[in-house]
Amino acid sequence: MSEIPKQRVLLIGGLILILPSLILAIANGTSDEDTSKGFARFANAFLTTYTLTSLFFIVNMFRYSKSRNEPKAPWISMSYAAILGILASILLTTQGGVLLEDNSGSRAQILTNVVHFIITATAVLVSVVIMIFVAFVNITSRIQNRD
Repeated sequence: MSEIPKQRVLLIGGLILILPSLILAIANGTSDEDTSKGFARFANAFLTTYTLTSLFFIVNMFRYSKSRNEPKAPWISMSYAAILGILASILLTTQGGVLLEDNSGSRAQILTNVVHFIITATAVLVSVVIMIFVAFVNITSRIQNRD
């Protein structure tokens, strides 16, 4: 595959991921207050996802570095990324009401973000499992129809 179709595929894939959220935000956000709440929710979700994903990648890179016999190289940079995410989350939630939404403090907001992330991740995992089962059902039905 040449370089230009790969870039198109990545661009289309990125648009497919972002487009539903943009459509919902445009359709739902009619006032300035809704827009600021939407921005706060998006920023909180982004910070929480960044932090938790970087923590996951630390464990992943640690296992990878053991297999490559370089125990410190890859996971030190991921540790810095996780620390950056944690610091950014704490600093941005303690700077006033910008990212606190309707919670009383930064701890409550961070806990709310983590719970929302867990629920969303669980929903995505369940949908992936369902899609895998649907794919297997379609594959097996095609094989049986050929025979």
